[in-house]
Amino acid sequence: MKNFPIIDADGHVTETFGSLKKHLKEQYRNRPLMTSEAWDRSFGGTLGKRNEDPKVQLADMDLDGIDIQVIFPTHLSLSSEKETDVATDIARAYNDWLATFCAADPSRLKGVAMVALQDVNAAIGEVRRAVEQLGFVGVMMPTNVRDQDIGKREFWPFYEEVERLGIGLALHGGIRAAERMHGRFDSFISVHSLSFPFECMAALTGLIFAGVPETFPTLRIAALEACCGWVPFLMDRLDEEFEKRGSKEAPLLKRKPSEYMASDQFFYAFELEESTVPYVIERIGADKLLYSSNYPHWDSS
Repeated sequence: MKNFPIIDADGHVTETFGSLKKHLKEQYRNRPLMTSEAWDRSFGGTLGKRNEDPKVQLADMDLDGIDIQVIFPTHLSLSSEKETDVATDIARAYNDWLATFCAADPSRLKGVAMVALQDVNAAIGEVRRAVEQLGFVGVMMPTNVRDQDIGKREFWPFYEEVERLGIGLALHGGIRAAERMHGRFDSFISVHSLSFPFECMAALTGLIFAGVPETFPTLRIAALEACCGWVPFLMDRLDEEFEKRGSKEAPLLKRKPSEYMASDQFFYAFELEESTVPYVIERIGADKLLYSSNYPHWDSS
């Protein structure tokens, strides 16, 4: 008999636009939303599962021995949306829909807010509403916003609010957020292999050298769905650059980048089959690693 709870730090729902429509402003209900690429993600429908029924979610959690699941969307990012007002309304509508989903069993289903950082003030208001009114436990941060580095000062008021709320900030890679990263490829196997870890590496590099973890010392940041084997490499790489150029180009840092990355401010999702997990634990400690099922997506174990 297990004597500790199993918490899935990265589960998903398959939200459909039909479900979200009734939560949108009326003028957005009959127009294209979050248009997507045509990659065959499910390999001709043979991989993965689509689910937006909380009863099915809970039943599958029971089968897998999961006590609590932290829930993210399938459409992982609004970061590339061109129309700010539309992106902001999609975020609000999704959060309202997810709150209804989690209400099926709020002790086991924990929502993570979606925000549109095209409008930082609106994102601040939405994350506050999601936590204080809807009961969400974290917020999803895109790895870039319209290809902008998320370490930029314009996003700092958002980090200040997330720190004040005392919730987790989840960096979640996604195919649409990584277009510039994977645009050279014409096969999904290459796109999916690199877009998630590379985007998280780029996002952490920007955050750390900008001084975000030093400026917001109680902000907790998790890099999700990106494996963890790259963490020791990035620690060494950033330290080397910081040693030579940090005094001028990363002046806010009072410690080496690796010290921030191994501190209790940063967490990383791992995948069960990663052969490098023992080495990562040796470098940063097991308490920095988060179990991630990625249910119900096709690459879930």
